[in-house]
Amino acid sequence: MASLHLLLSAFLATLPITVNGHMLMNTPTPFSPDLVSTWPLNAPGDGRFPYPCQGMTDVAFRTPVTAGSTTLVNFTGSAPHGGGSCQFGINYHGLPAYSARPEDWRTIYTIIGGCPAEIVSTAGNLEEPPYFRGYGEREIPDAVHCGDDKGVDCIRQFEVPIPKGLPNGDATFAWMWYNRITKDEVYMMCAPVTVTGGVEADREEGKRFVEALPVMFLANIKGFTNCSTSRTGDHGVFNIPNPGRYGVQLIEPDPRAAGDCPVAPPAKFDAPGGDHASSASSASTSRSASASSATSTSGSSGRRTSTRVVTVTQVMGTTTKTVAAAGTTTTDPARPYPCTQDGSLHGSGVSNAACQYALLR
Repeated sequence: MASLHLLLSAFLATLPITVNGHMLMNTPTPFSPDLVSTWPLNAPGDGRFPYPCQGMTDVAFRTPVTAGSTTLVNFTGSAPHGGGSCQFGINYHGLPAYSARPEDWRTIYTIIGGCPAEIVSTAGNLEEPPYFRGYGEREIPDAVHCGDDKGVDCIRQFEVPIPKGLPNGDATFAWMWYNRITKDEVYMMCAPVTVTGGVEADREEGKRFVEALPVMFLANIKGFTNCSTSRTGDHGVFNIPNPGRYGVQLIEPDPRAAGDCPVAPPAKFDAPGGDHASSASSASTSRSASASSATSTSGSSGRRTSTRVVTVTQVMGTTTKTVAAAGTTTTDPARPYPCTQDGSLHGSGVSNAACQYALLR
């Protein structure tokens, strides 16, 4: 199996399509992290990177998430295409991976505009200097990270609320992204997670809660979906239809961005629970404030191993600019996965090639 994995990695590395564009979710740890791509989805069974989850199924690590709290979502890439709108969802079917039926993917949080970036100084990407670093051995280009969800001209991170009503147990967490400036594309990445702190798995209450969540909106997959968002360039932010009760609007949407998809009314969002913030913005602010303590842990983020404060800096000529500060080594965008100082994944003690590579840089 290991030799087959290496063979697939080597094969993908020789393919003519570059990996320089677009974005990928690096936290929570995605399925098949050595193979995951920055490219948009194709229809199921139609070539590489099919819906859902690009067809990736290898479980490298199952991230713990706590219902009623938040989980950190972070990204790698230098081409956020002006940002856009995105959804985060959950799927309890098809374990240990996931089911392919669209109705099994339920929305837990929606961000209208500013996901995963808000770009104002360029045409929409961060591909000119200072983009730097890379993701794993393929060195997918990365860019300056904001360290929060409010920075401009940098890659944002979000504290996504996990609803208290979710059932406990293994599930699949998904990120779906409609960017702001390109043609009809949709991106999706998925991560295996384990939910705790919610409703016991055998109780109907949890099942009813999930069934009441809206299905994640799906468009822009030729031959598979029923509509496409704007094909004519920069028409602003897409207002995702039926976004659910939980989410935040960071940028005013533009009805023209809907293309031939439904033009949604203004979203109205509630707090997912009574004991945490109603928006990703306030949740991330809270996290950033606690990042100055070297002993702080990210108990709400699903990344439980706190080691030391890492200040991510970028040297520009004779000037050193602080880009972001984080409470764990794993938040450093130079580290492709949640790596610890021994070069293992999540402190497992088992050497990981990508972690070892990151430590050498």
